[in-house]
Amino acid sequence: MNMTHCEFCTSQHQAEFWRGRYFYAIDAGSNDFPGFIRIVAVDHVAEMSALSPAVRTYLWDLLETTEETMRDSLAPDKMNLAEFGNMVPHLHWHVIARWKDDGWYPECPWGTKQREVNAEIIKMRRKSAEAMLPQLATALAAISEPQ
Repeated sequence: MNMTHCEFCTSQHQAEFWRGRYFYAIDAGSNDFPGFIRIVAVDHVAEMSALSPAVRTYLWDLLETTEETMRDSLAPDKMNLAEFGNMVPHLHWHVIARWKDDGWYPECPWGTKQREVNAEIIKMRRKSAEAMLPQLATALAAISEPQ
């Protein structure tokens, strides 16, 4: 892939709220999925197996911390973690808070929409997710990076 066309190969993504040496985090939240974080590899790699064992372990720490922070802050019914990279073959993970009354539940976020959601509920959840970002950035920064 020509890396000049990779949306994740950037010194700062427009929705980025934290960056470390190996990964950065972006707020991918929307009205459809108000609590949605992506953890993205800084280097252009397509697969987990391209990472050293130490960096893979570090990534799992980032993902677990993201999930725990989102659970504590947003009180979702379920958390979804996914890593595909079929459309953008640059290693990134989706960490998505899910509620039983969200528009897609119990389908996956890429499935068929099941219902409309009250606009006030969406607004409240999105506001809570945005308020969580500084706390999540602090928690991610506190994780020791491999040397």
